[in-house]
Amino acid sequence: IEIGAKSTLHREFDVAVALDALKERGDIVAKFAYANWSRQELATRQMAENAIQMVQRVPSPRGDKNGADINLALDALEMAFTHDHVNAFAIVSGDSDFIPLVNKLKEYGKTVYVVGGKAFTSTILQQNCHEFVSYESLLDSRRGRRGDDRQRRDRDQLTLTAESGAGAASLPAAAAAPA
Repeated sequence: IEIGAKSTLHREFDVAVALDALKERGDIVAKFAYANWSRQELATRQMAENAIQMVQRVPSPRGDKNGADINLALDALEMAFTHDHVNAFAIVSGDSDFIPLVNKLKEYGKTVYVVGGKAFTSTILQQNCHEFVSYESLLDSRRGRRGDDRQRRDRDQLTLTAESGAGAASLPAAAAAPA
């Protein structure tokens, strides 16, 4: 998804945007990301800030095209078999290689969410999960909320200014204002 966000949407992938959308669908009990983290300074910071367990993939001299995918699939299936309380999985990727994993998780009665870019996620993957969450729509809704927050903050600042000018106690009002 990081590559798709850069090449198609011309912006950096923000994992917090995806996590916020998934939190609306249930409790997140485990978070894993697979990569060669030694080359991903910005992403490493994002993962740490969001308490995502980073699984290090060291590529072989011939490359590591599917190594991370295999790790992800094995870890997901292991969790499906060993953690009865986990009833849903989210795959943040646009890679059609995950279709067999999606189908297998569904066979075992698990709900499967896929977060990816509508423009760069396999159509078959989008159609075969329980719910496809478009990264573009998350960005659009966040932009809209930011505008609403800005308007609300502007109103609150006006109110705070008026309250301060009227001699009201400004500390509780300031504490209640959105950040």
